[in-house]
Amino acid sequence: MGRLARQILLLYLVIGSVVDADSLTLEQESYSLSIATDHIQNGSYRLAVDLLRPIVNRDPSSIMARYHLGNAYRLQRLYYQAAEILEPILGLKPIDRVAGETHIFLAEVYIQLGQLDLALNQATAAVAKVPEIAEAHFHLGKTYLKQKKLDLANFAFKQVTIRNPDFTDAYQELGNIALLQARPTMAVGFFQQVADLTPFNYRPHLGLMKAYRLLNNQVLAEKHQIRFRDLKKYFDQVYDLELELKDHPANSQVLFRIAELHYKCQNLSAAIEQYQKILIPNPQSELAWDQLGRIYMQTGDFESAIKAFESLIGLNPESLEAYLRLSWIYTQQQRFDPAKQLLQKAIQLSPDLTLAYHGLAEAYLAEGDAAQALATYERIVELGDRGPDILIMLGQLRFESDRTNQALTAFQEAIKLRQTDPRPYRHIAQIYVRANQYLDTALKYAKQAVKLNPGAAEISTLASVHFSQKQLQMAESSIQQALVQEPNNPEYLQQLHEIQQAQASGKGDPHRDNQTE
Repeated sequence: MGRLARQILLLYLVIGSVVDADSLTLEQESYSLSIATDHIQNGSYRLAVDLLRPIVNRDPSSIMARYHLGNAYRLQRLYYQAAEILEPILGLKPIDRVAGETHIFLAEVYIQLGQLDLALNQATAAVAKVPEIAEAHFHLGKTYLKQKKLDLANFAFKQVTIRNPDFTDAYQELGNIALLQARPTMAVGFFQQVADLTPFNYRPHLGLMKAYRLLNNQVLAEKHQIRFRDLKKYFDQVYDLELELKDHPANSQVLFRIAELHYKCQNLSAAIEQYQKILIPNPQSELAWDQLGRIYMQTGDFESAIKAFESLIGLNPESLEAYLRLSWIYTQQQRFDPAKQLLQKAIQLSPDLTLAYHGLAEAYLAEGDAAQALATYERIVELGDRGPDILIMLGQLRFESDRTNQALTAFQEAIKLRQTDPRPYRHIAQIYVRANQYLDTALKYAKQAVKLNPGAAEISTLASVHFSQKQLQMAESSIQQALVQEPNNPEYLQQLHEIQQAQASGKGDPHRDNQTE
């Protein structure tokens, strides 16, 4: 049974029991405990309290009800209520694991209440009962730190990192201790570890700012000050919105604002989690599915993105962007048939949608169907999209289809639109070389391409012009330059071989080779 269905069933079963605690059956109590733990995991602490409080009232000796209820109070920072509920557990002889975790909860509660002697007793008991749990050592370290026993605190926090190398709060406290002991270089190491493990945590950047100031590195100090300020603002905004949710947990506007903040800060995992939370009670939300799909695309999780966009299309069969994004994913996965089907569907919905034709052309190119790709680019130009990149691709496809004059027209139009792009110059030179005509003009275009971008492709084109003009020394010099950039390029190696063969057979023009460029 799914979580949502289970919750609905539970609410149906126990809706009366919240009002009348004595009417709870053992089965209902078991359901309540199960769902309460789900609420706690989802951050719905008040809902958990509403389910657990009647159980404790009915049966004060219910260890697990007290355990989860006390935990829910602790997570709401209701420390007095948490202590009141948790303390009796230890007299009920729970199993070691539950006893140890109860000691951990109580240690944190007493630290927050400033009752350090009680906190020390509970933390010490936790370490004795469950020494393998990192949190037990952490609260012992926190207590020692509050008592200014830095060496003992330092030892305890290191025990935490031994048991859990990713326990960021322990590294943060180790960094704080290093600062208190005037060891800024060591502090930098600890704080940087926190920043690496939790990139959206503002706290290590405050520590790094202080440490770098002590090290007289003002540039890095300022860098981390700015990062601290930005992340603290982000944290405070999210925290304020989450406070609003305590009274109105289903407020979709607030939920979306939190998700948008996560995305704006590029905290993509948090954004994904937030949109997933939105979709649990609102599975019909087109915006949530769309945003979720986009983020999955950004993270490279294409399978999850596919599911998100398919869900969006199921809700809105006319969602053009969903068709475009889903088709792009299929093209990347070389699933060309479904990609083309989606794009053709988008074109049916919007016949003048040039983006769909672009996607279709890319799919045809990727599967090697040059004829269909050319026809699609011709259609794109007919629709009015005559940008230089489109014209260059159109020219290439026309050239490959032996439509030479039309290819030249496309390349020349591209040059008029963007004179700084070397590609159309290079392609025009290649056309003339293949035709073995207008070689002086080809040379001018090839030189201009190299001037704009002295890359391997441009230099190899210049070499081919020189070769066609029988300027073999200049051809060899050029292709050698191209091979410096791409030493293993098979086409350039073949070009060099042909040039050297021509030199060996004496086919060059010594008079032209003596000319300077």
